[in-house]
Amino acid sequence: MSRILKLIGFLLFIGVIMASRVDEYNYKVKKVRDFMRRHGFTGLLLSTQRNFAWLTGGGTSTVVIASEQGTVSLLVTLRKVYLLAPNDEVRRFMDEELKGFEVEPVVFKWYEDINRDVKLQLAHKLGGPHLASDVTIPDAIHIEDRFRTLRYELTQDEVKRYRKVARLASEAVEKVAREIKPGMSEEEIRALTAFELYKRGLVPTVLLIGVDDGILKYRHVIPRGRVLKRYAQINVCAKKYGLVVALTRLVHFGPLPEAIKKRQRVAEKVYAAFVSGLKPGAKISRIFKEATGIYGKYGFPEEWENHHQGGGIGYSEREFIATSESKEIVHVNQAFAFNPTLEGAKVEDTVLVTENGIEILTYTGKWPYKEVSYNGKKIKVPEILVK
Repeated sequence: MSRILKLIGFLLFIGVIMASRVDEYNYKVKKVRDFMRRHGFTGLLLSTQRNFAWLTGGGTSTVVIASEQGTVSLLVTLRKVYLLAPNDEVRRFMDEELKGFEVEPVVFKWYEDINRDVKLQLAHKLGGPHLASDVTIPDAIHIEDRFRTLRYELTQDEVKRYRKVARLASEAVEKVAREIKPGMSEEEIRALTAFELYKRGLVPTVLLIGVDDGILKYRHVIPRGRVLKRYAQINVCAKKYGLVVALTRLVHFGPLPEAIKKRQRVAEKVYAAFVSGLKPGAKISRIFKEATGIYGKYGFPEEWENHHQGGGIGYSEREFIATSESKEIVHVNQAFAFNPTLEGAKVEDTVLVTENGIEILTYTGKWPYKEVSYNGKKIKVPEILVK
């Protein structure tokens, strides 16, 4: 009897999830159509993995992990939503990704798209005279730079999913960071990190592992056979439900050198300035100018020029990169990942702007953090783990 009750409970749970995804999909389709009307589009072709995931409440169109485009496209018109799919994909998508959604499948033979680009022909035929697209295609207006703003403000369901993704990613990275030992190669550490991420259902989209001199020389450290002696960096972006989180964790074996301590304190202060400035309506350009100005106060005036400082995050590793000329403003339920760096020093977490302040999505409570004060606010910042 208990097994039957558990099964019923599980099925009800799945039903609630599906209903929630359908509601989210319907809400976003309306949002897309409002966008189309404002810009005079009769059809909008969505082909990127990120926009498929966003519109479908966390669905996946991924086959080739490294590809920007998914294996199918969604075509939104003012009356219908079409799934443009090859015959070898359509069944799975209708069964697993789009079950219960108001979507009309339009199917073509897999070889037709290779020989005649039939998906593009269908998009123009069904999309009407004013077709837009999130990827560059002939005779359509490319709109990704404008469209991405629809993804900035996350729904409550998206926030719930994002918290789960961030927790899983942080647990995976921090587990590896605690377990690595001197004598391990960068490739071994990368393999362990990938394993822990995949084991939790996450896909790493950035996986930078560096040790010792590599961290001191380069901002993006690619494994090159170096063997850990004292200092290791694990920097990842990881994705699930289409949502990406970013974090970096640093580990040092033995006393931390004063030079690294000094530079890490500067990175922490810059990071605190970025995060403390995140409030609804704030201009990203103003936050950027104030935060990067701190480098100069500590004797590193041009350091911000040596690496980007991060920006908005969500369905891309960075929805936009913050600069002094950014036009974006901060929204409620918008996620950010700032990553100030100096030689051998870096701070990176993923945070969410809420109506009640800042929530650190990648905070597990199991990694050493410190409070850094800036403009009267105390910002939690991940420290270098010293072993």
